Amino acid sequence: MTPISILFLALVGCGSTSSQHDDHDEHGHDEHEAGVVELSPEALASARIVVAEAEEGTLEGGMSLPARVALDPRKEAIVSAWIAGQVDTIAVRPGDSVKRGQDLAQVQSPELGEAVAAFRTAKARDDAADARLERLRRLEADGVSSRAQVLEAEADHAEAEGSLEAAEERLRILGVPMDVGDPHAGEHFPSRVPVKSPIAGTVLEANASVGQRVEPGQALFRVGDLDHVWLLLDVYERDLSAVREGQTVRFAIEAWPDERFEGPVAQVGDWIEPDARTVEVRVVVDNPDHKLKPNMFATADLAVQREAERGIVLPADAIQRIDGTDVVFVEQEVGHFAARPVAVAERSAERVRLSSGLKPAERVVTEGAFALKSELAKGELGEGHAH
Repeated sequence: MTPISILFLALVGCGSTSSQHDDHDEHGHDEHEAGVVELSPEALASARIVVAEAEEGTLEGGMSLPARVALDPRKEAIVSAWIAGQVDTIAVRPGDSVKRGQDLAQVQSPELGEAVAAFRTAKARDDAADARLERLRRLEADGVSSRAQVLEAEADHAEAEGSLEAAEERLRILGVPMDVGDPHAGEHFPSRVPVKSPIAGTVLEANASVGQRVEPGQALFRVGDLDHVWLLLDVYERDLSAVREGQTVRFAIEAWPDERFEGPVAQVGDWIEPDARTVEVRVVVDNPDHKLKPNMFATADLAVQREAERGIVLPADAIQRIDGTDVVFVEQEVGHFAARPVAVAERSAERVRLSSGLKPAERVVTEGAFALKSELAKGELGEGHAH
């Protein structure tokens, strides 16, 4: 049995045996059968219900799909502390533009001195191992030292080089030059580590405070390039043949209702989401004014070149979702509305086409369906509005 059939039986199954009640509740609703909302004339007027006859038609002009704005992950960076310590200074605020390599903050850390000391120790050992190896090689050539001594010196030299490379890499990560101050000349080891931006962009988040204690790997800043953003939309598997790379997608953002943005399809995904049966489509959008922000929601219009199919066409608001199934409210008589499962074949920005569940000329609620859904939910909770 299909989910729609199950819902239909659940909605109307107990209505055939229930008896009618003559009295009304205080909200002006009658109760008759499961899945039915009954409104008094006063309640009907206040709910602003609009009913129209269902008509056959087609959806033209393509698909309207929900979408979201995201950053190119290659142009987004989470900037973390490389060493444990205390935030000493903060140089930027959210919204600031930064260059690659620019200091965002500084962390004061005793561990930096330890890293410098470890580097100097490793360098001294490497120099000594190198000198010893060269001396033993010369002595071997003169017949004074043995081959075993040379091999032992080569092993010690290789170990010393490995330790030096590790110490050098740690200083590079911490942003400290190899010619850091000489303690023999009275120069002290530095105690501050700069936190630098690895990319150019805009500071999107700053999660650091002066005096804050931080640990290695702790995220302090988020930096992103907003000049170009992605629009991600999920296209149903059945509509995948209508999408191609280079195709123009136009979309609207709630924050800028009078503007329309657009961009070309850069990639059609290769992974079908197993539950929703959708494929992610990526659109690259120029964003010179930075009006498009990460995580904004959008409504995208995707042109579809295919033969239009006929079916019952309704306003999108006429369709309500109940327990995971699309339903409409059919008028049985004035003030009596029954929830009926339907199958949606396709959607546009403002309308939907049904493949089953409703016949032409049946009277269906086209405006105010959400109010009826709410009344039905109240009845299911035992408030007596509908059942």
